[in-house]
Amino acid sequence: MQIELNNIDPNINRIIAYSDDYFKLANKVIHSNLVISKDNLCEDLLTDNFQDFALQHLKKIMLWKPELILIGTGKTLNCPNEGWVDYANKKNIGLEIMSTGAACRSYNLLIDEGRNVVACLFLTKKN
Repeated sequence: MQIELNNIDPNINRIIAYSDDYFKLANKVIHSNLVISKDNLCEDLLTDNFQDFALQHLKKIMLWKPELILIGTGKTLNCPNEGWVDYANKKNIGLEIMSTGAACRSYNLLIDEGRNVVACLFLTKKN
């Protein structure tokens, strides 16, 4: 799906399109799960599928010091471990779980608002 962007700053990581098997940024197409913030991009931090994602992975993502973490679980919403939300709340970090498409769109909107957000995005083909 193509995403309409109003404010395009080439120095900020934005997702301009996504499908079941890729994410498209302004200068790169990524065929793996990824962790993205406005300034950082990591293609090897996540597990192959959401079901193997664990608190240890969430702790690594928290080292990026976000105010909010979005987790896109694939085409459909998968329920997280309740301990993740409690752990994030204790660290004063918001945690939202949603489908990957919703996470891509939310990530772009939050970046445009100047929010310090990190998105963990799982491809559907891997789930």
